[in-house]
Amino acid sequence: MKKLKILVKYLHFILSAKTKHAVHSPFIYNFLQKVVFSKTNSTDLNEIKLLRKKLLNDNREILIKDFGAGSHVNPSKKRIIKDIAKNSSKTEKYGKILYNIMKYYKPKKALELGTSLGISTCYIAKGYDKAEVISLEGCPNTIKIAKNNLGKLNIQNTKLVEGNFNNTLNHTLKEMKSINFIFIDGNHQKQATINYYEECLKYAENNTFFIFDDIYWSSGMEKAWEHIKKHNKTRVSIDLFFIGIIFIKKELSNEHFKIRF
Repeated sequence: MKKLKILVKYLHFILSAKTKHAVHSPFIYNFLQKVVFSKTNSTDLNEIKLLRKKLLNDNREILIKDFGAGSHVNPSKKRIIKDIAKNSSKTEKYGKILYNIMKYYKPKKALELGTSLGISTCYIAKGYDKAEVISLEGCPNTIKIAKNNLGKLNIQNTKLVEGNFNNTLNHTLKEMKSINFIFIDGNHQKQATINYYEECLKYAENNTFFIFDDIYWSSGMEKAWEHIKKHNKTRVSIDLFFIGIIFIKKELSNEHFKIRF
């Protein structure tokens, strides 16, 4: 039933979405060209692809500790790693967007909320290996696997922080002092998502990128996305259905795009 609802939402999205050629802002058009629709290929991406393939064949079962809204696909506390890799990790298509933002714009400080198995963390860290990357995760068993995965790809610019975001986010933000890139992929509840945006805004700079995962995951997430789009600090939003991207650059005009991707 959940998959059917998402499919219906996606069909409505496709009917209302535009191509990149409908974008007149030079900055946003360039972003779409260089990041979203880039045909990037690299050794880094191939390594992450191979890692994902191995995880998709991993039959080990682990106990999940979830502080957020849980999973629509498998509400059980015990989950098989290959199922987590299939249902919770960003696909290669969207992982490349994270990678390309880091590679092209070179944000110095990147924050991720929701490490899971570390796939998206790899895209972020490999995109710009001189960045300071911190990723927060609530589940002790998945963070162990994520650390192992980062080690396999020799990623050394990333710190993983275990614990409930309510206890770790504020401390991490104070420690980082400023952030240039934020990927929010955890909890998936309306008020929590809004709170994360507002807390991170306090440490954001004019060029900071905000990326939100699963903006159509539930009615609560849709409401959170609409609230964030209307926030007085938001200048431009790009809705790609499975992820949403927010720009707070003061020099940009207020615009909101649904882009067919």
